[in-house]
Amino acid sequence: MRRLFRSVFLSGLLTVLLAAESLQPGRLYEGPMKLSARNFGASLMLPEGWKAQLAGPQGPLILQRESGTSRILMEANVSVVGDPLALLPERMEYYDLRLFSPTQVKRMRPSLYYRLYQVEGSETFDQALLYLVLGTQGRAVVLYGFFTPGQYEQMRQVMMNLANTLGFTPIRALPHQLSSLYMTLSSGHFVFYQRKGSFSEKREVWLCRDGNAYLRGTYAVANNTSRSTVQRHGKWRLQGEKLVMEFDDGTAEHYRVSKHQNTLMFDKAQTFRLPNHVCE
Repeated sequence: MRRLFRSVFLSGLLTVLLAAESLQPGRLYEGPMKLSARNFGASLMLPEGWKAQLAGPQGPLILQRESGTSRILMEANVSVVGDPLALLPERMEYYDLRLFSPTQVKRMRPSLYYRLYQVEGSETFDQALLYLVLGTQGRAVVLYGFFTPGQYEQMRQVMMNLANTLGFTPIRALPHQLSSLYMTLSSGHFVFYQRKGSFSEKREVWLCRDGNAYLRGTYAVANNTSRSTVQRHGKWRLQGEKLVMEFDDGTAEHYRVSKHQNTLMFDKAQTFRLPNHVCE
């Protein structure tokens, strides 16, 4: 009986320890603990000595060492279209930081790649390690680890540990029974990425039943040398198989909509459908 009680007690304790904390945007979390967010699309184990905060419902997740000497930004719900290594280009701009890499992409296993970058525009961090973790259904997570040169080995180990604890949380799938393109898009909240030269531009759109449309995304500025985040409001409609969004600022977006193996594509970009709390 004592052995049975001990087994049940340890099993219950293990369940509590392994239960993931559901991330809430803006709330601060302290490791060690397991974190998970359905909208964000991923779960991971936050290490001891690190704090984490979800910047918005879809991220990024910001991890900060308590000493303030290292920082990791994590993007999930990343759509992989074509060559996944295109997500680790030679140069990119990220949150007003310029990243340049003289090294090649390294593969640690079929689902894990990394690249070392030099950082410009930061008063604190000189280098960055970017890890690409591939999941199922064309999904991926990108980890951006910023640090000073003397912390390379330490940061590499932390990010490897994070990559090994990563899991992909379920994302709402497109209903099989919807045959009407309008019904498929109506009340939808979609995330997708577009390649623009050496950059990857993120798009997030909400399409309401009343015809209102909301867009948030990154766009090229200054002769395609930097990126800016914009938010737009307007109306959406279908023109044949083309999604047309016309915004209040006079701009417009046009995407040919199609399905590939029950995955919705905007032009050639794979989309992910998320819960729509804006139109509800």
